[in-house]
Amino acid sequence: MLVIGALFLSASFGIKVQEQGGIGPRVFPMAGSLLMAGLGLLQIAGAWKSEASGTILGRDLLPAAALAGLSVIYVIGITQVGYLLSTMAAAPAVLFLFGIRSTAGLILAAVMCPAVYHLIFFVGLGVFPPYGLQFDLLDVIQGY
Repeated sequence: MLVIGALFLSASFGIKVQEQGGIGPRVFPMAGSLLMAGLGLLQIAGAWKSEASGTILGRDLLPAAALAGLSVIYVIGITQVGYLLSTMAAAPAVLFLFGIRSTAGLILAAVMCPAVYHLIFFVGLGVFPPYGLQFDLLDVIQGY
């Protein structure tokens, strides 16, 4: 996590800063990568303090592999059908993967996550959403 956070932090410096001032599009990737690197440091510190736990490595890797596979499918989905539909599918899948089993909660995540993220990034920060090649719900909502 420390190495990946450091790599993401260095990559976030390549994001162009808007000239108007205020919060730019690089703030969230930088904050996320710093948080990831910090959590990596905490895990390293915790590993030095604790003894071997004896956990089964395969059992620990299954959720991580599922999340990695879901992220690849999500990126392909964004490319093909746009941000909104892909996020509507991915948000409840990720929450289910992390143990949320409430049907109402998963349905709420499918609606609220795309809406909140859209308001934060695309409306609030002025970042343009990735449009889908095959279909995009934003075309229907905003009109042609």
